[in-house]
Amino acid sequence: MQYTSIFLAALAATTTLAAPGNPASSLNNKLQVILSGPSVHPSTNILRAGKRIEQPPSPNNNNGPFSTVELVVGANVQNQAYRCQILDPASKPLIIQRGANTDTTFADGDAGKWTLKSPSAVSKIICDPTFVKASASASEIRVQLSNQRIELGIQQTFTGGVREEKTVASGPFTTVEIEVGALVQKQDTRCQVVDKAGKPIVATRGANTDITFADGDKGEWKFQRESEVSKVICDPAFVAGGSA
Repeated sequence: MQYTSIFLAALAATTTLAAPGNPASSLNNKLQVILSGPSVHPSTNILRAGKRIEQPPSPNNNNGPFSTVELVVGANVQNQAYRCQILDPASKPLIIQRGANTDTTFADGDAGKWTLKSPSAVSKIICDPTFVKASASASEIRVQLSNQRIELGIQQTFTGGVREEKTVASGPFTTVEIEVGALVQKQDTRCQVVDKAGKPIVATRGANTDITFADGDKGEWKFQRESEVSKVICDPAFVAGGSA
């Protein structure tokens, strides 16, 4: 009789732990995103796994500045490689680091917190099953020179963060496109294309005409005339509105 009582008590305890209303059990199917900072209360968001979800930090008036973020993927979530992202007040993805990894999306991996490259307010948290780890090219700036008329195109790769110049051995070209990788700190980095006479080439995109060119996710810039190119310069000191 004593053994029966012990068994029933153990069974009741196990049932209680596994019950749907138990907080620890309910988190096994969820994602937790925990934002922390030295001078703010931690923010913990609990999100449902399985589809893209966007939320402001919880509570809504607690937007930082934060210096770390951690993702805890519940034990019963099918995709244990789930990744999330945090956006700054301008809706730009924040760059985060953990060990040797730098990215704009972060995973759990039982490896603890990620550190924001620079402490920041956070406007939104996004968790999406389609997010993947950044590729090596995410840290690069790529400059594509093209001329569809003669089916010519070349690409130059820059590291970003410092002034770099690269020579060009072919041409002529009619367009240039700048692609700034997501992990490049200065997303508005601009580049310049120089002709064979050493003069900056003037190009237009929409209502903008300039001698330095940015990405902005708006596609290619068109040269005012077909031109040979001697070199490409990318420099974080370049600004819009240079004399054309």
